[in-house]
Amino acid sequence: MSLLSLSKKVLICYIFSLDTISISDLQSLMVSCRPLYNIIRESDELWRLKFIQRWGNFLSQTPNSCENVWFEWTTMRLKKAKEVQKAVQNMSSVAYPLGQSPLIVINELIAGSYPIPEYVQNELEEIIDDKKIRENKTTLHYAKDVLVKVRISILDKKWRDFMAQPESRKSLFEGVALISQWSTLKHGKQQTCLKDLEISIDEITDRVKQVLELDVGKVSRASTVELKKNNLNILDSINQVMFNELGFKKFPDFDTDYNLYCNFRQAFERKEGCPAVLCAIYQEVARKMGIVCEAVLCYQNDREDENSLWDFMMNFPKLLLRWKDSAGSEDDSIYIDVIPGGYLNPSSLYPSLREQPAASVDSVLFEMQNVLTYFRGHQFDDFGLERVKNDLPFYIRLECSMSPQDPNIITRYAKDCIDLGIQLDDAIQLLQSLEYGPFIGDLYYRSPSKMLEKCISKLNEQKAEIAAAKTVHHRPSSLKFSVGLVVICNYKKWGRNFRKPCVIVSWNVKFQESNEWICKVTSDDDRYNSDEEDLDDVIVDEDEACSRTKKVIPSQDQPHYHILMVDSDEDNPQFQLNVPEETLELLPAAVPIGHDKIWFHFERFDGRRYLPNAEKRAQFPEDEAVTLSLIG
Repeated sequence: MSLLSLSKKVLICYIFSLDTISISDLQSLMVSCRPLYNIIRESDELWRLKFIQRWGNFLSQTPNSCENVWFEWTTMRLKKAKEVQKAVQNMSSVAYPLGQSPLIVINELIAGSYPIPEYVQNELEEIIDDKKIRENKTTLHYAKDVLVKVRISILDKKWRDFMAQPESRKSLFEGVALISQWSTLKHGKQQTCLKDLEISIDEITDRVKQVLELDVGKVSRASTVELKKNNLNILDSINQVMFNELGFKKFPDFDTDYNLYCNFRQAFERKEGCPAVLCAIYQEVARKMGIVCEAVLCYQNDREDENSLWDFMMNFPKLLLRWKDSAGSEDDSIYIDVIPGGYLNPSSLYPSLREQPAASVDSVLFEMQNVLTYFRGHQFDDFGLERVKNDLPFYIRLECSMSPQDPNIITRYAKDCIDLGIQLDDAIQLLQSLEYGPFIGDLYYRSPSKMLEKCISKLNEQKAEIAAAKTVHHRPSSLKFSVGLVVICNYKKWGRNFRKPCVIVSWNVKFQESNEWICKVTSDDDRYNSDEEDLDDVIVDEDEACSRTKKVIPSQDQPHYHILMVDSDEDNPQFQLNVPEETLELLPAAVPIGHDKIWFHFERFDGRRYLPNAEKRAQFPEDEAVTLSLIG
């Protein structure tokens, strides 16, 4: 029986709508037959169904107000999916060996209005979640890197739109959710979703209504005294549900996981949150119950409720919620303190707040952001934690989105990008977008124009490094080891000999290193010796001095290898070193190396060696055969 013999309704509703009929099947049918083309092309409901079957209804808005648009949306989505996949697969060839996706590629991917950026984000999430793609660690790395930068671009626009709203239209709940989305940039499909947060709020609100068993219509007709009593009952019921039944409490400390401090989604799951998160939840539930609670920042120097100086600093100024009885006086105000469990305190406990206006949403969010950047910076300064150092620019970048014309914040971000060698093109874009005029106050480091020059210079150095990495290295017969081998590195530290496994990522026939590396070794050695009063009387063990920076003194007349190594004895365990051949020996039984930069160079670990990616193979074309001969 021919398909054309069936009615249009049967074709659309009972055949083409089947889950087994894919979008590509429909496209093939459209190409093969003109009548079928018209039937399929004009069925908007069919394309809406196929779109949702394929990608889910992930969009926050749908084109229901328009006719016959789902075919265009599906076609656009397929086209964008191919563009994203191609961009990710080609990223290593344009970014190796630095592992950073160029901003120009990101901007090209998301060029266009809504929903193009969301399409790109969703496609990247699908790529990262694909088991087959995850096998190639290089592709996975770039997919994650592109996803983070796409999300930054999306959130940057959301922040600008949010900050441009008048205060009366801003919601603390929405602002805290945006900060939470920023804190989960790297979380794949687990990034904070505003829709999920709203569902959680509705669940709490429904439970409050159950506790109250309240007839809202009756309350609205109640007398003034009864209305106040009912409002207090509502607040008390919110306390009971949030803090007694559900067990919400303040975020304990930064030693557990500082990313949880502002993670809204985790707050609902773990029932722990910082003051701004707890206040945003409480305020939103109260609003849905018809009660307006305004935020107030309390600067009273009271540490009775805090267990430590860290607690005090993390919660200062104290964030409170204030409910005012519209029919009463200022003395009838109630202050809600979410930290100890939502206590309803009379205004007499806070005499300094009697005439204080409500805190703006912006001020609360900036205080929250200040805590995040302060504690990250403090942890790096005190402990030198590498993971904190690498995360810090992302939160300073958030400050740039919140204050896009503040030269102090943007130049600080640019300096961090220069120091770390990351996101330089983004810093350049921000510096170029500044409206140059008379700046108020001292700039954090130096003028934006000078910082722009340094960023461009650093970026050009990186481009030269990427170009140099495309040079083919032909092996001399005297070279002992090869790229991808897992070997043992022997080095001396604190007068003791150590042996650690590592993986070779490149080699040079003789010692070659940048001036920056040489200056780093020299400056570290100077600092090591600076504590001695008389340098002439001190015999310095050069091996020991250099081991403090995990560098081995180079012997110029022998091959040198760049290796990645993990040292469990160090606070910052990951190193990228340049070592002479004499310090290495073949490891009979290879082990995986847990280094974050492994996947810039290799696709996977096969149990015996690391398999170089395409760029690494092109750079060292003869190493593959040598590696296989050495491991047997």
